[in-house]
Amino acid sequence: MTKRKALGSGLEALLSTKPVASSTTNKRLDSASTQNIQSIPLDQISRNKNQPRQVFFDESLESIAASIKELGQQVPILVRKSNSGYELIAGERRWRAMQSLQQENIDAIVMDVTDKESALIAIVENVQREQLNVIEEAEALLKLHNEYDMTHEDISKYVGKSRSHVTNILRLNDLSEYVKSKLSTGLIEMGHARAVLSLDNSRQDQIIRNAVARKLSVRSVESLARSAKVTPAKTSKIPNRDTFLLQKELSEELAAEVILQHNAKGDGKIEIKYKSLDELQGIVKKIKKRK
Repeated sequence: MTKRKALGSGLEALLSTKPVASSTTNKRLDSASTQNIQSIPLDQISRNKNQPRQVFFDESLESIAASIKELGQQVPILVRKSNSGYELIAGERRWRAMQSLQQENIDAIVMDVTDKESALIAIVENVQREQLNVIEEAEALLKLHNEYDMTHEDISKYVGKSRSHVTNILRLNDLSEYVKSKLSTGLIEMGHARAVLSLDNSRQDQIIRNAVARKLSVRSVESLARSAKVTPAKTSKIPNRDTFLLQKELSEELAAEVILQHNAKGDGKIEIKYKSLDELQGIVKKIKKRK
């Protein structure tokens, strides 16, 4: 089995892959990576709107700032030109660290890339370098799936993770906002979150509030979740393995929870769940593309 490449060569691999950039663009990117390092004023650089990281820890930034102060900036950030100057592609923690040191300029590689390429680089670099918390990663992968029409297999190749990892992380988007917040801050573990995934938001919140207050184990939360599950009358009845596989495939394609209800007569219905209008728009977009 061929080992997946890490992002050390990951950006290069990413930018040389056909779905991301044309061969002409690749040549510009290859050239930029070796020749286009510039010293750019910090105040001319704005954040990347596709930056998946939401939380920046002071200790981490202080460590980076201390290293830069001692050794200088060893790795340039990645930017692209914008109407107001430059937009970050990757390297926000270095950019913030340089600001904290009250530096005027920062070394940067200026890249000629599209919105899609910029988003992919930002997301993949963060996921590959394991800088994101698990909820930030889940939301970043969902963006790749919904906005850039990438399958779970496509995403797994880009980020260097297994397909099962991608699928499991994407499922975390079905958690309530309360449970997401507790998972992202480390008050609960992944096992706690997975235990309540099949429940509706109110039941998720109730059980996790209890778990946080009483410091319950994963096994205890699993037990509570089993007791709280919907009654059999409301549960989808999956008559055979084929129907189950169809349900799973449809869920993956739409990046949403799908329930197939199939009866003995051979008819039934499909239920698609979503948590926001943005998510619904993404689902509709995918359905339209498959007409």
